[in-house]
Amino acid sequence: MVSMLDAQPSLGENAQAEYVIEQSPDTLNAKLLTGEVAIAAIPTNMAAKLYNKGVNYQLAAMNTWGVLYVVTNGDEVKNWSDLKGKQIENTGQGAATDVVFRYLLNKNGIDPDKDVTIKYVPTPAEQAQLAIAGKSPITVLPEPWASTVLNKNQDLKIALDMQQEWVRINGADVPFAQTCLVVNADFASQNPVVMAKFMEEYAAAIDWVNNNPAAAGELIKKQDIGIPADVATAAIPRCNLRYISAVDAKPAVGKYLQVLLDFSPDSIGGKLPDAKFYYQK
Repeated sequence: MVSMLDAQPSLGENAQAEYVIEQSPDTLNAKLLTGEVAIAAIPTNMAAKLYNKGVNYQLAAMNTWGVLYVVTNGDEVKNWSDLKGKQIENTGQGAATDVVFRYLLNKNGIDPDKDVTIKYVPTPAEQAQLAIAGKSPITVLPEPWASTVLNKNQDLKIALDMQQEWVRINGADVPFAQTCLVVNADFASQNPVVMAKFMEEYAAAIDWVNNNPAAAGELIKKQDIGIPADVATAAIPRCNLRYISAVDAKPAVGKYLQVLLDFSPDSIGGKLPDAKFYYQK
């Protein structure tokens, strides 16, 4: 969405948009609970949890198909079986990142509670600092933190791509549906022309970022998002950005939410959302 923040494209006659980069997930969640946000990019499990609480938002489209990587110091880990017997650092016990990592371990015949030691660190920022300092030989990091640590410590490398492993297990037609775009259902129904125009511009913005990572990195720096331009540029290809409508993404979203439900029901609000969760024009 960074190019839309910069270009402020027209969304139709008399339509005005205010773009806000909300750094605090808790603040964004509070705004969504009160319905004051028309459209937001949020984790897919957060979207399901809000919907299951009766909050009036629908999944409008998918934008990010996984940003999770296993980063190592050295060459000891070349495949998933190499993790057996190791200590691995992660964040958010029971949260989506933890659930997906545990799911992938399990699918590779590794019991996450017996065959490895998962040490939980409070935040990805703290994980990154430990990795940069050489104090975390194996850590699960999202982008842009993965690119941040690679930039700071040349001994670090991406050993395992969790998105590739998800697809290997589930098939190419069911990619890892990590982050989505949600829309306030009332806003969408009352402003169909604006909604259609926004979605068109949003899809184009994702394509632009993918095709122009260096320029996008400079825009991210310009918007003061807190990510250096060179790190953003390096991270973009590993962010798996791709616009897919809610209807077309439903099988992948459903699979991801089912995994979360099986491993951590609270992470999606205790149940799979019904068909009305998926926005249709």
